[in-house]
Amino acid sequence: MTTLYCACCGRPFVRTSARGPAPRYCSQDCRLQMAVRRRAWTPRMEAGRPDNGRMDNGRMETNRTEAAAWGHRAFGS
Repeated sequence: MTTLYCACCGRPFVRTSARGPAPRYCSQDCRLQMAVRRRAWTPRMEAGRPDNGRMDNGRMETNRTEAAAWGHRAFGS
């Protein structure tokens, strides 16, 4: 079988079955630990996400009509 590495602790483990998607964690403890981390970090990640229509690079998302309305050329035109 294929040797995989746990996404939680990095420990190598062997995939026991080729059926279905590959497991990400070596044990139930690691699955639970990652669920706890996900619950703890989700509010912080959502708080840091901009909700003002901007993308990660800081530019405003616009469509072609909005760009033309401001006198700018839209990409690809």
